Amino acid sequence: MNDLDMVRDLRSEVRQSRAGDLEHARRRMMAALAPEPPARRVRRMVLRVAAVGAFGATIAAGVTVVQSLGTDDRGTPAAGAPAWLPVANAETLAKRATAAAAGRPDVYPRADQWVYVKWDTYTSPRLPAKATARPAGAGRTRSRETVERWTRGDGEERAMRDGSSGTIQRRRGGADPRLRFDPAYLRSLPLEPSALAERLREDTREISMPQARAVSHQILSILEEGAPGARLRAALYTVLSRLDDVGVETVRDLLGRPGVAIYTRDDDGVRQEVIIDPDTFDLLGARRVYVGGAKSPDPYYSGLPEGEVITSRARVSAGIVEDAGDLP
Repeated sequence: MNDLDMVRDLRSEVRQSRAGDLEHARRRMMAALAPEPPARRVRRMVLRVAAVGAFGATIAAGVTVVQSLGTDDRGTPAAGAPAWLPVANAETLAKRATAAAAGRPDVYPRADQWVYVKWDTYTSPRLPAKATARPAGAGRTRSRETVERWTRGDGEERAMRDGSSGTIQRRRGGADPRLRFDPAYLRSLPLEPSALAERLREDTREISMPQARAVSHQILSILEEGAPGARLRAALYTVLSRLDDVGVETVRDLLGRPGVAIYTRDDDGVRQEVIIDPDTFDLLGARRVYVGGAKSPDPYYSGLPEGEVITSRARVSAGIVEDAGDLP
């Protein structure tokens, strides 16, 4: 017996479809495609709206949405949190930034070009006036001004202009990695988080504070003072997320833009923050907030109430230009 004969024998045992069968199936299909009566359609819409409202109320009521970011009890890799969920911790932010930066080239200037950044800055008028501060009346420092900075690509020179002066002040750079945030230094940093953490520990080994605190300060300074590319930013967020004294909080920057603050708290009761755009993961700004509970109180902050923003600045614009004084 050949294959065709076997198929015929098998098929002969199956009842063949009749015209009535097909007509019944056709009527059911056409009924399913027909428009719903208005009343039924309204009832279904009401149910959908009610379900959405209940979900929104659950979130608003503070019900915790569990976000598994590592592995489950069986060691199976867990799915990352959806992008629309709030950032719950620094690890979540780091994972999202890493995913967003994948495949994006980090653009840095040539050695003879400059990175330009414009800041809107604020200083609390509650701070006591220092000898070097410009008075704003009643012994207080001026609270709001604009600052423009230029950093040459090779790190050999910097320039600055504040809002009260049209004069550009220039100064030469240095070799100390604790004071270098120029493009040449940033390009020398590894993008793999473990190697980056080791490099930062090496660069901060002479700082007189606990090693983890020195590394977190260095990262915050790089994010605030430098202009790291997307992949380096994500690696810096990852290193930060692995430190014990780091947290995140939803805030608004000096210009009122919504962001996520990555923060560390110092022994003098001051919280250092960098504020990140939750959609692009670019830097929006930075703040220093007095939160109290100091282990080593600083008399300079003794008159501040808890929650006082000591300094705040927002990044207004940034770009690569040909020379100090140029604008993007």
